[in-house]
Amino acid sequence: MLSRMIKISLYVIATLSVCSIGIVLLISRPTYVFSVDDKTEEFIDLEKLKEHVLHLSTTFVPRNSSNLEDLNSASEYIKNKLSETTKNVTYQEYNVGDRRYRNVIASFGPETEEVTIVGAHYDAYSELPGADDNASGVAGLIELGRLLNTVELKQQVLLVAYTLEEPPYFASENMGSFVHASSLEGKKVRIMISLEMIGYFSDKPDSQDFPISLLSLVYPNQGNFIAIVDKFKTNDAVGLKSSINKYTDLPAYSINAPINIVGIDFSDHRNYWHFGYPAVMVTDTSFYRNKAYHTEHDTYDRLNYKLMAKVVFGVFKYVQEINGKT
Repeated sequence: MLSRMIKISLYVIATLSVCSIGIVLLISRPTYVFSVDDKTEEFIDLEKLKEHVLHLSTTFVPRNSSNLEDLNSASEYIKNKLSETTKNVTYQEYNVGDRRYRNVIASFGPETEEVTIVGAHYDAYSELPGADDNASGVAGLIELGRLLNTVELKQQVLLVAYTLEEPPYFASENMGSFVHASSLEGKKVRIMISLEMIGYFSDKPDSQDFPISLLSLVYPNQGNFIAIVDKFKTNDAVGLKSSINKYTDLPAYSINAPINIVGIDFSDHRNYWHFGYPAVMVTDTSFYRNKAYHTEHDTYDRLNYKLMAKVVFGVFKYVQEINGKT
């Protein structure tokens, strides 16, 4: 009898272990093919990325919902920079109470029914500098515009800089990404890519945390990779992850997880999901790695511009690859 109970216990343990590993693999969908011919620095000027982050995180502070002057100055800076690479740059303005806020929208390629969207929020939490969160994403957006201007596009690509993504408007219909996503009626969105904190990396052991401890089985414990976040049971992150791994030597990993895991929907992509559009978030994993998140220590000098450039270049190559494909 005891022998039978031991066998049953071992069977249960083995079954649970297999199920746990299966769930982790379903969430992570690992790929391990990395580029050995990284040409990022032939295309991207690291100093330009740093210049944008420095300017946004030191000149326009605080850029929150209460400081409309700095917020508008930041949006004007972004519009001017994007206007250097396309003539089609506009403000998408909307009111919240008695204040008027604005997204910045830059269009590349011909106007088509199908569109690819890359976005990043330019506001910052409270009175903080917000270098990684999210001047890094905006700098990447501006540089992406320069790259898109160098290639022929068969379909429309929109670069959108959002306002009001931080509290107190996060998770409300006043988010800039909600306003933009709700305006896309009649468009077929190929994919929306949110650039959310793409500049902080660390080679230190145990510098990477996880929302679920089991994830440490398939992801590095060093914060030296970029993550692509997607919804559970979808497959939109795989192509972008593959492009970053194909064209750069920065490891890219994906996670396909339920939105009740903390952080999965903590950016602009959440509102495109709300309207049924495919969307992913590209991130250095935010507070799971960068302990300066939402503090005064989130400054430009802590970021790795060489690795940030690889993220931007990988996104560019992916957008270029899917453009015009059906």
